[in-house]
Amino acid sequence: MKRFEYYQPRALKEAYTLMERFGQGARYIAGGTDVMVRVNQRVIKPHALISLRGIRELDGISLHGGVRLGGMTLFRDIERNPVLSTEYPVLAQAVSVLANPQVRNVATMGGNLCNSAPSADCAPPLMVLEASLFLEGPGGVRSVPVEEFFTGPGQNCLGSTEILKEVKIPEKAPHTGMAFLKIGRLSQDIAIVNAAALLVMDKKICVKCRLSVGAVAPVPLRLKGVEKLVEGQEISLDLLERIGRLVQDDVTPITDVRSTEDYRRVVSGVLIKRAINAALKNAAPGGHRPGGKAEWKTKGEVGGVLGALKKGESEEAEGPDTGSSTRRVIHFTLNGHKVSIEAPSHKMALEVLREDFQLTGTKEGCGQGECGACTILIDGANVNSCIYPAFELEGKTVTTIEGLVGEGNILDPIQEAFVEKGGVQCGFCTPGMVMSSKALLDETPKPSDEEIRRGISGNLCRCTGYVQIVDSIRKAAEDLS
Repeated sequence: MKRFEYYQPRALKEAYTLMERFGQGARYIAGGTDVMVRVNQRVIKPHALISLRGIRELDGISLHGGVRLGGMTLFRDIERNPVLSTEYPVLAQAVSVLANPQVRNVATMGGNLCNSAPSADCAPPLMVLEASLFLEGPGGVRSVPVEEFFTGPGQNCLGSTEILKEVKIPEKAPHTGMAFLKIGRLSQDIAIVNAAALLVMDKKICVKCRLSVGAVAPVPLRLKGVEKLVEGQEISLDLLERIGRLVQDDVTPITDVRSTEDYRRVVSGVLIKRAINAALKNAAPGGHRPGGKAEWKTKGEVGGVLGALKKGESEEAEGPDTGSSTRRVIHFTLNGHKVSIEAPSHKMALEVLREDFQLTGTKEGCGQGECGACTILIDGANVNSCIYPAFELEGKTVTTIEGLVGEGNILDPIQEAFVEKGGVQCGFCTPGMVMSSKALLDETPKPSDEEIRRGISGNLCRCTGYVQIVDSIRKAAEDLS
């Protein structure tokens, strides 16, 4: 891996100063699930990475008179927020099928939008919700409608020193229904096509319609012509057929490794029709329910586990001893023991665990955060250690597969269940699979089979022995209960 400097500013002003200093040689890094992969593969070769994780004012969810999401709000927090799931399900639905649990535990709303992929799952929901993005830099703050933010594949209107500070979603009207749909695998895969619909109904008449599709043009699309056709109409089978044809005319898909142009064109029309039907079912009379408290909430208060504020801690909290930007002593808790290690800035958590602490149970499979073999727990959340910068371990609690073994080498009940039910097989993926199972059962002691499959959806089994693995987790849940 190319060596780089790694900075962890505690305030926006400090981040801007660093970016102005390095110019084109620096990159902001949010969750790092995309940036670190590109760095590892030498697609980008920055001189410096500027982490935004420690800037508290970028965190949090506010639910009053609409929604306010900090740019560094974790997808995990959005997915698990009960008010968002109830009142703004189109966003919660999109987040729940984005990548995998390990990615959602560290990836952020701002990072996903700034990556600006045409297939970004969050873009269509935010478009139909008419969200505004607030971009801040040394020159101040400006607001941009989300549909104007994207300028091309991987491109947006963000200035070179600007940061996506927050996303604001207006309060929804009574009798609003909304839905998000995606064609692709349930986990990991980038969308072949995704779509979102929002309808405001007055009895049987649609008085407002917002439609958006992704992965069928250079940028996510608002279908304004189709929206005008729907507004003022009763949703009928004939209207839906016309909608499907118009959508096919509006999109400009390409052929790539995931799909053909023709397939995407046809499917985009079908998906929009299905999204409209789903939104129509959700636009039940009775309309809007009050949405949450007014205060700005930090990660820890909305269910997040990475970097929550402690009681009495200020917004500009004391961070790690920044020391050198290229080499630093990192202090954290490892398998119940307080440890410290000097590490260079370019090392990932996986390398520190395997090379410096000789904890080789954690495996390196893909090195891209996709296979889950390197899964560890950081502050209780399962995370891909191959793309988690070592400097970010400061102050964290880390658990590896070795940390599950009790005194006298007594196996954890999850490990015992994997042995008993044949979930081990070749063993390469087992440590990561067990750690994801641990995170799942800690949060959901009696999971359904669907919840089990979702919980391990970020872990690939090279032996394809998923039946035995699900059986093992089910057995562990029974034993632990």
